[in-house]
Amino acid sequence: MQPTSKPNKASRSQQKLACSCRPNDNIFRFCPNDTREAEAIVALMQHDGIRAIVPLWRNDAGNNGLHDSVQIRFQALGGTVTPGFRYEPTTSDFSAAESSVSSQIANLIAGGTNPSSIAVYLAAFDEVVGVFDLAWNYPALVNTVWYGSDGVALSAVLLDDPVEGTFAIHSRYPNPIFGLPDALQNRWQPVANAIEARTGITADAFALSAYDALFVVQNALVHANPQKNFGNFKAAFVNEADHFNGVTGSTALDAAGDRENGDFDFWAVRLQDARVTWVRIGTYNNGVLTVF
Repeated sequence: MQPTSKPNKASRSQQKLACSCRPNDNIFRFCPNDTREAEAIVALMQHDGIRAIVPLWRNDAGNNGLHDSVQIRFQALGGTVTPGFRYEPTTSDFSAAESSVSSQIANLIAGGTNPSSIAVYLAAFDEVVGVFDLAWNYPALVNTVWYGSDGVALSAVLLDDPVEGTFAIHSRYPNPIFGLPDALQNRWQPVANAIEARTGITADAFALSAYDALFVVQNALVHANPQKNFGNFKAAFVNEADHFNGVTGSTALDAAGDRENGDFDFWAVRLQDARVTWVRIGTYNNGVLTVF
């Protein structure tokens, strides 16, 4: 379904988008928005003793939203966020960006901030390989831990190059992404297995939230009276979503029409059995952080 803000059409989406959707826009998303992801990654930062972050982010709607949400959350908990550096999607030379981030780290340290409590927050996509390739040239970046976002989580590009993969391992670099609750594995695993058997594709949380969304649509069609009245259908849809508990858990929506609860997995690049791979290192489920 294509997103729409037309008054007589509704859209349901399982994909995470920027927090640019607003109440009454008729777009409903069955995955957590940027605010929820920010809660997850900031919780991990706080757990790790991070008290100051230098953001480095891509200039697009999704990553701008992540930057803003992380900044708001981190500062609300008493942390320091420097101006950081925002780069354009067309950037291929990250020397200006990394020089700026390196200088901001140095300024924090000069101002008395413990180096071990400083982190770089990177909201990016596959250009992360260019960022990490150059980062080795800056001691401040090499000696600082990094945190990432869903745009890089499980990306194959970091596994394909030993230089970037090694930096990801060295910098710890955990990345949150919408995940499936372990407590509900008895619900979602059979569905995921069936999908993989028929398609050859491993069903993730986004795919299974779409599965849940179809049940909500079906229930709303049953209870909307009359079905062709858009206002009735929309009200029925929201009501069904708020009360449905599917294979991914509660599908209750917030005021903006986004999934209210947020289950996240943290993935980091690690060396296992002599090969570089993504490893799940923790979870954040409805406000509860678990680190493996």
